[in-house]
Amino acid sequence: MQSGKQIRLSRIWKHKRAVIIPYDHAAYSGPAEGIEDLQRLTERIAKTQADAVLVNPGALKSIAPVLGGLGVILRLDGGFTKFSSAPSDYRTMCSIESAITLGADAGIVFTFVGTENETNSLERLGRTAADADRHGFPLIAEILPPSLLNNHFGSTMFGKRDSASDVFAETLSVVRIGAEAGADVIKTRYTGDVDQFREIVRQCGVRVIVAGGPNLNGTDEQLLQLAYDCVQADAAGIIFGRNVWQHPKMEQIIAALCTIVHEDESVASGLKLLR
Repeated sequence: MQSGKQIRLSRIWKHKRAVIIPYDHAAYSGPAEGIEDLQRLTERIAKTQADAVLVNPGALKSIAPVLGGLGVILRLDGGFTKFSSAPSDYRTMCSIESAITLGADAGIVFTFVGTENETNSLERLGRTAADADRHGFPLIAEILPPSLLNNHFGSTMFGKRDSASDVFAETLSVVRIGAEAGADVIKTRYTGDVDQFREIVRQCGVRVIVAGGPNLNGTDEQLLQLAYDCVQADAAGIIFGRNVWQHPKMEQIIAALCTIVHEDESVASGLKLLR
């Protein structure tokens, strides 16, 4: 790997595994509970052991003074919102050059596999990955099994999916497709089985980080168990948003996640930090 990529990734992977807090959601849904005040939210996260944040270009401009030691992953794409009547492929919203100018350590693009826009989406990923290579800039591909797209976006716009979908087989396929297109890191969803997900990580060939998905509505043990399972499955980290900044004890839930992800502690140890 190029030295530029290694140096930038080291600002995110300060430990063997990273705890990343994304709050790029408003570009799709508008403001939501927990992300109304991005400067204040960033100040709070910067005081924890979290490693990095994922934000949109406009947000990065406003939070730059309060980032502290947090690494920055920048959302490079967007272009359809919750108001869309039908899904469409995201478009490039920020170039690699602009991301570097803004001070980001890595970029991320969404890649829609199993949709009518699959070809355009994969072509965009490949083109962006090639551009990122030229600049020594790490690129993350957010790529989900098709059967989880509606769940992830909280919508029905991707059409009814077969209830018998094999999430393991889908995830195994899509993460490798993303890596083959040139991504340095893959962001996807956990499949629910440690052994299966370990095989997904092994066959992917690049780092895999796990998205938290929809809010689990305060079930702390379930959230910490998810983080623990990701660690056991050899994931390179977690990227949990709504389940963190909508939590009534945000700093404590971050501490609990960090003790599991950074220090290989148990779920029980994490729960003690929430009492």
